[in-house]
Amino acid sequence: MSSKAPTSARKLAIRVGSSLDGPLTHVHVNDDTKPVFVDGPFFVGNIVIRVRNFDGVTPDGSPPIQNISYFTANPKRKRLFSLQIQGRFKQNVCADDLVQGTIWLRKVRIPYGTSILLRVAQMVDSTFSHDLYSEKPSTFSTVLSSQNALSVERAPSKLPLGPISPAQAIAVLGKWAWGGETELVENNALLAENLVQNNNSNGKHNHNPTNLPFESNDAEPRRKYFMKKSHREGVTLSPEYVYTMESYSPWVDFNTFDVSMGITVNMHKYTNGQPHLVVFKDTKQDNILLVVEFRLVDLDPEGKPIFEDSEE
Repeated sequence: MSSKAPTSARKLAIRVGSSLDGPLTHVHVNDDTKPVFVDGPFFVGNIVIRVRNFDGVTPDGSPPIQNISYFTANPKRKRLFSLQIQGRFKQNVCADDLVQGTIWLRKVRIPYGTSILLRVAQMVDSTFSHDLYSEKPSTFSTVLSSQNALSVERAPSKLPLGPISPAQAIAVLGKWAWGGETELVENNALLAENLVQNNNSNGKHNHNPTNLPFESNDAEPRRKYFMKKSHREGVTLSPEYVYTMESYSPWVDFNTFDVSMGITVNMHKYTNGQPHLVVFKDTKQDNILLVVEFRLVDLDPEGKPIFEDSEE
């Protein structure tokens, strides 16, 4: 436990890593031209996290970047946060096994009205599932049906063996081309090369593949198509490609942990102060690929975050 008495006001801090047990890197939220690099045994990537009206803790103690053009340029935009990832899988992953979700490491209390929130979530994505009553509660959706934007590119180089350093990021992933006025747009054309039917007996990808039945620049038909299990089973995501994806929401304010979907529920209260762990996972191999930790932290008298678990 920390020997320094915490201050009263809790602040949002976000960290990322490649496992639940390994070290996590504190993210500079809304600094969207400078991604955080993460490398693990199953995935390597760049990550940027945006939060509207961010008033949390920065890695270096500098003032938070509260808002950026991503939120302010379009007054009709209601998004409260965005998670954008540019990455490569280090082994083949069947699209039906690849999920994004939230886990908590201890039991949570289930507030009145939760059933309404869960019904809305399943209306948005029929692959949404949950187990909120277990010792380690969770919610999950399949990645290809849940990502709001997806772009696929051929990898710029062969994936190196062993650990990959930040200095190798451009060689392995290509340049980070987003931030400021430049946003990720749907470009899923090369996803067709990941269709199992378009791979030959040697595992090589056909660069003149059968097309998928939706426009390559249209996210909604892609999401709807991959809500069907047989369609996901027909796609293998490969280390030979770089996948850039973004998920965002108008319902979750991580500054306070409030979820508003017709009713407002404060997650921090009902999860007993636990961090909100967003994970990407290969369910078949039971491998965690990426972890994003959203945590409301106390500050010590010097204004530094206290990253400790607490039960309230």
